[in-house]
Amino acid sequence: MADFDNDWKISGTPDPATPDPQPALVQPAAQAPVQPAQPYQQTGYAYQAQPQQAQPVYQQPVYQQQAYQQPVYQQPAYQQQRVYPGAQPAPAYGYPAQQVPYQQIDYAAFNAQREQSLNECQKMINYFSPKVDLFQKYENINRDITRFSTSPKNMLIWGIVLASVGAVNLVIELLRTKYITNKIIVGVIFGAIILAGAGLIAGFFIKKSSRKKKLEKLYVEAGEMSTELTLLYNRYGECSLASEYVDPRILFKIQSLILTGRCATISDALNLLLTYQRNYATIQAAKSKFIEETEKRYEGKAAFFNAVRYFNLR
Repeated sequence: MADFDNDWKISGTPDPATPDPQPALVQPAAQAPVQPAQPYQQTGYAYQAQPQQAQPVYQQPVYQQQAYQQPVYQQPAYQQQRVYPGAQPAPAYGYPAQQVPYQQIDYAAFNAQREQSLNECQKMINYFSPKVDLFQKYENINRDITRFSTSPKNMLIWGIVLASVGAVNLVIELLRTKYITNKIIVGVIFGAIILAGAGLIAGFFIKKSSRKKKLEKLYVEAGEMSTELTLLYNRYGECSLASEYVDPRILFKIQSLILTGRCATISDALNLLLTYQRNYATIQAAKSKFIEETEKRYEGKAAFFNAVRYFNLR
C-alpha cells in the first residue's frame, strides 16, 4: 500500500486497487477559419504620383562601334568575262572583286592541247587556203543572186503613176481649152509625161527579163562551185569544223585566237568568235533559209553554205 513521506511524495508499493494517476490528455485548440484578405481602402488623402525619371541609355564608344561593311557585288554569270589560267577577275562596277582561292592549273596539259589544236588548224589552213579564190568567187556570185532576185518594182510603180497622171490631165485640159494652139501645147506636155511613164513600164519588163536570164546563168555557176566546194570539204576527212566555217579567212582568225593563248581548242576558239560577233543565231537562220531556197533550185540538193559574210573579217 502506498504512503506519503515527509515531502508528500508517494512512497512504498503501489496499491493494486488504486490506479496510477494518468497524465491529462491535452486537446488541440480549434483553429480559426481563414478570413479572406480585405481590399485596400484608400483614405481620403490622395498622394501625388512621383514622376518617373528615364534611365540613361548606354551608348557604345565610337571607337568600339563596328563600321558598316559594303557588300561585295558579284557580277552575273552571263556577264562575266573569260578568265584565263592564273588571271584574276577584274572589278565589276567599282566594287572590289571577289577573292577566289588560287587553283593550280595544269599548264603542261593546257599547252599540249593547245599545240595539238594549232597543228590541226594549220593542217586545215594548208588544205583550204589554196582555194580561197574559189570561196571568194562563190560569195560574190551568191551576193549577185541576192541582188538580181529583187524585182525592180519601183520602175513599174512610177511608170503607172506618170502614165495615169498624164492621161487624166491631158483629157481634162483638152476638154477645157478652146484654142487649138493651147490644145497642142497641152498635148505635147502631158503626152511627154505619158511617154515617160510608158518608158518606165517597158523598162521594168525589159529589166525583169534580163535579170531572169542573168539569174539562170548565176544559178548554173553557183551550182558548179557549190559542188566543187562540197567535194573539197568531203575529201578532207574528219574535220573539226562544220562546212560553213572552213573558209580560210575564218580559219586564220581561229588560229590567231589559239596562238594568243585565249583558247586551247578549235571549238573553244570558234565559240569565242561567235560570242564576240553575236552572230550565231543569225548564221543558223540564214543557213536554214539558204538550204530551203537552194533545195528548190537544184532539185532537192542543198548548195554549199559559207558563213564568212556574217563575220567582220577582211
